[in-house]
Amino acid sequence: MKTIRTIATLLIAAFLVFGPVAAFGATSTMTLSANSLTYSGQANITYTGTISPAPTIASSVVLTTMGPSGAVDIGLAVVNTGTGAFSYTLVAGGNANWVSGTYTVNGTWGAQGNTATKTTTFTYSGSSTQTSATTTVTSTVFSTTTVTSASSDAAALATITTDLSGIQSSLNVLTTSIGTITTGLTTVSNNVNALSSSLSSIQSAVNTISTGVSGITSTLQTISTSLSAIGNISGQLTTLTNSVNNDQTYVLVVAALAAITLVLELAILVRKLS
Repeated sequence: MKTIRTIATLLIAAFLVFGPVAAFGATSTMTLSANSLTYSGQANITYTGTISPAPTIASSVVLTTMGPSGAVDIGLAVVNTGTGAFSYTLVAGGNANWVSGTYTVNGTWGAQGNTATKTTTFTYSGSSTQTSATTTVTSTVFSTTTVTSASSDAAALATITTDLSGIQSSLNVLTTSIGTITTGLTTVSNNVNALSSSLSSIQSAVNTISTGVSGITSTLQTISTSLSAIGNISGQLTTLTNSVNNDQTYVLVVAALAAITLVLELAILVRKLS
C-alpha cells in the first residue's frame, strides 16, 4: 500500500509541475478577415474568423483596430465552442481617430492553455470634416497614447482571463483525477484487506489440518505399538503351548511310573499273602 501511495503522489506532483508547462506551450491557429478591403464614411465593418482546433470552453477573441492616429476600436468576439467561428461588427467613422489611411486589425485569443494571433488590413477614406477633426485631435499625443495603452491592457486582461480559465479547467481535470485515484486506492485497500482475511482463514484451516494429521499420526503409532504387543502375545502363546505339551508328557510319564509301581506293589503283596 505504501508503494502504491508513493507512485500516486509522484504522478500527481509530475502533473502539477509539468502539466501547465506543456499546456501553455501549445498553440492554435486563427483565421481573420474583414468583409471588404475598403470602406468610407459611416460604414459597417464585420470581422470574421475561426480558431482551430475549436475550444471546448467559453472564450473570446480580442480585436483591436489600429489606424494612422492610433486605436479606433477594441472589441470582443465570442468564439463558438463547436466550430471555433467568431464574428464582430463595428461602425467606421465613429470617432475623430477615423482618418483616411490603412488600418490594421489585430486578433488575440487564448484558452485552455492555447494561444493564437492573426492580423488583417483594410483601407478607409474619411470625409473632409472628419479629416479636419482628426487633424485637431491627433495633435494631442496623450489621447492617442492613452487609447493605445488601453488597447494593450484590454488585450493583456483578456489573455490573463483566458489563461485563468484554462488553469481552472486543468484544476478541474486534476480534481477529477485525484478523486479517481482515491477511489482506486480505496478499492485496492479493500481488496488487500479481503485477501488478508482469506489468508488468515486459510492459515487457520491449515493449522486445523495439521492438528488432525498429528492426531492421526499419534493414533497410528498407538496401533503400531498394539500390533507389536499382539506379536509378542503370539510368541508367548507358542511358548505356553510348548510348555503345556511338555507338562502333558511329564504327567503321562509320571502316571505310567505310578501305575507300574502300583502293579509291582500289588504283585509283591499277592505273593506275600500266598
